Order: sequence, then C-alpha cells, then structure tokens
Amino acid sequence: MVNKSSLNTAYEEALYRLDIMGRRYTLSTLSKQAFVERILDMTRCHSLTIITVDHPGSQRCDRATFSRRHDQLTQQLHHLGIRFFHTSALAPQCDWPVEHGVAIADLPLASAYPLNQRFHQNA
Repeated sequence: MVNKSSLNTAYEEALYRLDIMGRRYTLSTLSKQAFVERILDMTRCHSLTIITVDHPGSQRCDRATFSRRHDQLTQQLHHLGIRFFHTSALAPQCDWPVEHGVAIADLPLASAYPLNQRFHQNA
C-alpha cells in the first residue's frame, strides 16, 4: 500500500502536461492563475478535469493493463461526445512512472467522482 503522506506530496508536486492544439503545456498546483486562464480560453472551456486510469487503487499496474483501461476510457468519452485532451502526469520527487490520461473539458465535479470510482482511482 502507498504511504498517504507520500501520495499527498506526489499530488502537490505533480506536473501535468497537456497536449492542446499541437502544443504541450505544463500545469501544476503552483501554476499562476493567468496562465491557467489562458489555457482555458484557448480550449474554450471553463474547467479541465484530469483523469488517469493508471495504477488503480494506487497500486502499480503493467503497461498492457493500463493501455487497455486507457483505451476503454477514451472510447467511452468519444462515444459520449465528451471533449478531452491527452495528458501525462509525473511527480518529479516520486518513483512512480509517468501516468497518461485525459483532461476533460467542463466535466462537473459531481460527474468526475463516479468516473474516477469506475476506474478505481483515488485522486
């Protein structure tokens, strides 16, 4: 099991790379509000919710399992007509591998929790 203190530190120090319109942007909990607002303006949305299906239950999983689960997530989002951007998240001070995911445009928080739970995510 993952140490909760280490997990919280990893979330706070994580870098989130978003691929938007052919460019890569990096966000973190320390990103300046003006920078975040500029990204939201570019994507023409009010919020971006980052979800990854990597490491369900904060337990490491193999690449094949992750790839299958990531494909399920993106296919479900495409099927529902939900707009998203590809992301990768990394925690520089942690030994976890890069986690690939999606940044979903204008997903209400009330909808994000069930989606996270469906893919056994703790974040």
